[in-house]
Amino acid sequence: MTAVLYAIPASHPCAAVERALQLKRIEYRRVELIPVAHRLPQHARFGTVSVPGVEFADGARVAGSRPIVRALEQRVPEPALLPADARARARVERAEEWGDQVLQALVRRILWAALRRMPGAIRSYTEGAKLPVPEPVARLSSPLVARMAARVNGAGDPIVRADLLSLPGHLGRVDRWIADGTLAGAEANAADLQIGSSLALLRTVEDVRALVDDRPAGELARRWFPSYPGAVAAGTLAAAWIPASTATAH
Repeated sequence: MTAVLYAIPASHPCAAVERALQLKRIEYRRVELIPVAHRLPQHARFGTVSVPGVEFADGARVAGSRPIVRALEQRVPEPALLPADARARARVERAEEWGDQVLQALVRRILWAALRRMPGAIRSYTEGAKLPVPEPVARLSSPLVARMAARVNGAGDPIVRADLLSLPGHLGRVDRWIADGTLAGAEANAADLQIGSSLALLRTVEDVRALVDDRPAGELARRWFPSYPGAVAAGTLAAAWIPASTATAH
């Protein structure tokens, strides 16, 4: 079975789906799209502006990380990414939904706020990606892409400052799920991938990496996403926005 994954470089939901494809041992090829500019072709192909999207060998098209994982479960049941036990599955699905609806957007806002301040760092997130534009064009357009992406994703300063102040509480929620066994079991589940990919991307922003790494949530990210492209240097985000435990780590 061969699939086509339509993705954006370093996108966390795309990373979650790609890891699921790998765990299911499904052959696939990856088509890279340009951030912000991806919205038109993605809508034409999948009827939605978001990524990821997967086109299966039989022509079926599915968009969105959670719907794609459900489609993978139906097509390749093993290894299962959702528990067979109803109660355990309900816990995993709640965590997965939170990762999709809350954490994913929060991490995206923090990243684009950082890249708006340091657009040259965008190149590190596209390392190894086969973008459909020449490298000089991609480099010169980085500041515009960063500004547009920050605007599209609502990464204004007041919102991002609030996101950063609330981050320790969100990480505490992840740690509690790890403690009760919802996350970080012997095998990966859908919530591990959904949440772990977001935390892996968040770790690339050096201003907040220590806040993630010093707790079980950081180990979850490193376990399932040990290598993640991109880096934004420390000192990019305003020091006053960073929770004290992180600010003192640099």
